[in-house]
Amino acid sequence: MGSLSLKASASSTSLVAGRERSLIPVGMSTILPAAARRIRHLEQTLLAVLARGGYDEIILPMFEYLDVLAPGLEPELLEKCYQLVDRTTGRLMVLRPDATAQIARTVAMGMMGDRLPLRLCYRTSVFRYEREHAGRDREIFQVGAELIGVDGVTGDAEVLTLLLDCLSQVGLSSFKVAVGHVGFFTALLVRSGLSSEGQKRVEQAAARKDIPLLEELLAREGMARSTGRIILEVLELCGGPEVLSRGRKLVGRDKALLKPLDRLAQVYERLVSPGQESVLIDLGEFRGFEYYDGIVFDVFAPGIGAELGGGGRYDHLMGRFGRTAASSGFALDVDRVFRAIDLSVRPLPPDATVSKTGRRHSASSAPRRVRSRA
Repeated sequence: MGSLSLKASASSTSLVAGRERSLIPVGMSTILPAAARRIRHLEQTLLAVLARGGYDEIILPMFEYLDVLAPGLEPELLEKCYQLVDRTTGRLMVLRPDATAQIARTVAMGMMGDRLPLRLCYRTSVFRYEREHAGRDREIFQVGAELIGVDGVTGDAEVLTLLLDCLSQVGLSSFKVAVGHVGFFTALLVRSGLSSEGQKRVEQAAARKDIPLLEELLAREGMARSTGRIILEVLELCGGPEVLSRGRKLVGRDKALLKPLDRLAQVYERLVSPGQESVLIDLGEFRGFEYYDGIVFDVFAPGIGAELGGGGRYDHLMGRFGRTAASSGFALDVDRVFRAIDLSVRPLPPDATVSKTGRRHSASSAPRRVRSRA
């Protein structure tokens, strides 16, 4: 059954006083029985892979007190939270916006004792406000894993190997995992002499790969053209070991920039085997969540115009809740993985295009859920 047959839109709107009225909140969905069976099978397959890797499932609360979870949430994500008042206490609560922050809070506050390392996995939904015409869901179905208490290349390689195993076991035949290091690009911006506010804006533009805006911001900061060219080139460096060679040439002997490149090289060597072409080094990989502070990665597949998921190292996140521990993990967007699998077994539309990273984008990739219409 193709993904097109899983969408039913007849009952998503009604006419009230001659005006169309949504029956389902914008960005939310009803998953019909045929799709629900396939979604549950996909989730169970992913959880089985994680269980074989020694990861224990944790079930997280749908509501959190805002003041408790807020230290683990970035300002941009806080703005997207759905808030409500606890009728019993009068305290503000939020619908779960991020599972990683919840797990960091759970472990840091001692709810799982002092034993480390911990290997945890989850199947859950996160809720984030998106503008009505942004084309993104407000409820996101996720399956993810978190490794807490394992530092260094060993931890990075374990999480990435687990991710690759998940993608292979669900039958995804074509995908790319772009691996970068937050420390490299951050150190590059620090060396460039940007103001703190300018650095923040440049990081946000880089995370979105908004090159025109990035060029404008660099010019506005009065940056030397040679420095600006290096930053712009770095964002386009993606491929194999040659990317690391070019990166080292660009930064010279700057130890703050060579250290993350060395870490990337060590992780890449552990992941790459003969004939393996799924893992790419992407020096411009810069995830939007500020709690990442080391290796980061995103997953892409042909025909899906956004990442299927991603993750990375967030050693300092737990410290925001009172206890530090080396941590790394990832989350997969079940909806996007579902659609990528569907597309992998049927021809791609002719309007799809492929970028240098193997990311293919299409204007006609179809959703498989019952959505409300504006």
